[in-house]
Amino acid sequence: MFDRVLNACATLAALILAAIVVGIAMNVVLRNAFGAPIYGLLDLVEYGLLLVTFLGAPWVLSQSAHVVVDLVTGALPASKARILARLMALVGLLASLLMIWYAWEAAAISFARGSKIRTAFIIPEWWVLSVMPLAFTLIAAEFARQILHPPTRGDAQSGL
Repeated sequence: MFDRVLNACATLAALILAAIVVGIAMNVVLRNAFGAPIYGLLDLVEYGLLLVTFLGAPWVLSQSAHVVVDLVTGALPASKARILARLMALVGLLASLLMIWYAWEAAAISFARGSKIRTAFIIPEWWVLSVMPLAFTLIAAEFARQILHPPTRGDAQSGL
């Protein structure tokens, strides 16, 4: 079930990224051909990139597709590399829990104050901030899973 949630987030991130690509291409054509760019597109691209980053990060972590410096773990025996992987997952879990707290607090304060973002659109600030606690919750859950079942050496794509 958890993998389905991660896949759904990654799919949504990919669709948003595709919409950004199409939107920017259309904007260039409309601006150059008719002198009429799409109103507010740059603001939508900014919000879209934020969503792509935070919705995609948990899936990337689950696939071990993030940047990994494996000089140390590559030199260790498999049993010691697994211990180090668990330790790093614990550090990631603790950092994610801290980020959940601060992201939730920022979104809650923004909601309580009624803060708005005023660009081409006027939207509640907490709408933008609310994706962060969700993403860090999924990231924390993935780190917890990696503590119990650390990825094997073959799971990550080594650069060396």
